[in-house]
Amino acid sequence: MLQTQGRIDVIQHVELREGLYRDSVMLMLLSKVLSEDSKIYQPIVAMATTLNVELAQSAGYEIPDGSNTDLLIAFRTDEDSPHRCLQLVENLLNESGGRVEPREGTNRTATSLGRTIKDYRAEVALISVPGEHAAYQAAEAIEAGAHPLIFSDNVSIESELNLKKLAEPLGLIVMGPDCGTVILDGVGLGFANVTAVGPIGLVSASGTGAQQVLALCDQAAIGVRHVLGLGGRDLTDDIGGISARTALSFLDEDPTIEVIGLIAKQLGPVTEKSLERVISNMTTPVVRIPTEDLTSGTAGLLTAARSELPELPVWKPTRERQKRTGRLVGLFSGGTLALESKCIADAAGCEAEIVDLGADEYTIGRPHPMIDNTLRLERLDEVAKDKSIGAVLIDVVLGHGAAADPATELESVIRKIQAPVFVSLIGTRNDPQDRDKQATTLAQAGAEVFLSNARATQAAVIQ
Repeated sequence: MLQTQGRIDVIQHVELREGLYRDSVMLMLLSKVLSEDSKIYQPIVAMATTLNVELAQSAGYEIPDGSNTDLLIAFRTDEDSPHRCLQLVENLLNESGGRVEPREGTNRTATSLGRTIKDYRAEVALISVPGEHAAYQAAEAIEAGAHPLIFSDNVSIESELNLKKLAEPLGLIVMGPDCGTVILDGVGLGFANVTAVGPIGLVSASGTGAQQVLALCDQAAIGVRHVLGLGGRDLTDDIGGISARTALSFLDEDPTIEVIGLIAKQLGPVTEKSLERVISNMTTPVVRIPTEDLTSGTAGLLTAARSELPELPVWKPTRERQKRTGRLVGLFSGGTLALESKCIADAAGCEAEIVDLGADEYTIGRPHPMIDNTLRLERLDEVAKDKSIGAVLIDVVLGHGAAADPATELESVIRKIQAPVFVSLIGTRNDPQDRDKQATTLAQAGAEVFLSNARATQAAVIQ
């Protein structure tokens, strides 16, 4: 179909590929690569769920009838480029569809997750499917004897409770739903930082909260062996800390773990008392790390591990900005980091507008801002024109799964902003993005860069 994109005549390509599945993170990355091609406009590569089909239709695509198990591929390009664009899509899909060989003696195609778990003798099943299908897959994993790690969001709280009740008597932990960060024996799953294996174990109801703790432990040169994610609702009274109890038990039984950190948000009063009873019967010390101040909580964790939080480096901006009166604007990719900054700003009586751009309402039909900064760049461009703003605060989260070079993406718009800019850089020294290089790029653009989100927020509040 021939259409017009600005002054350019473009071809619209839409297709559904039956039974071709890729997980949501891979599709987000694939869509981002396509959008960076100057000849490809409004690319959508996603599973053909009702929501994604509606989003594609709202973008002007005519979608044929199909199933939500089909892969939707839609893009616009100029008249000379459709073949090249399709070849690029093919290459990216092939790169994302690597095959793992089954164990010796197995010679059949898996017809279900449960069969796959048994064939590969898997102990953990990572589930990243549309939310309406995630609970079924997780139940199948539990029945096959594996711990489900549910990366998917939009799973009902009733389904979450039922899954966790099913898993608990079997000695299995349900990590999630909406569980973005897990480390098992030093191996990261989802959004995870590169850190040494050491005597600390974390039980976390927050992905970016865990990443902040990992980054600070790395700066203290002490390793973390396990990060067991719970999902954000596990510690509420609606769920009652079912996964938290199992996770604490696992870590208490691990002789290599000397101290446990419990990263808690939305901790219900009934659940809190229940966990206190569990912890009182454990031999391994447990340190609670409140999301209202992750840095102070990590300092306490390090003390229990017979270490200490060192003086944290700060990268000063290479050009000074004049202090300004006005409100603080925070644009975050990490929900827990946004919550922490809001708590600190509120406690200081600072007028603040803190936005979590990773919340569901901002990520429908687009990649998470830890992967793709497009939405934040648009918002920062608006901030640069607003003279009523006194300071700007952003987080930059590094590690596997995150954007390859976020500082380079952000530096141009940071240079435009006249108000002081503060950055919390959440990463470890061995993260693939090169943490110190990222910090230097941001400082040269005019930002003051901190390794602690709490410290960055405190500096922004008092500037």
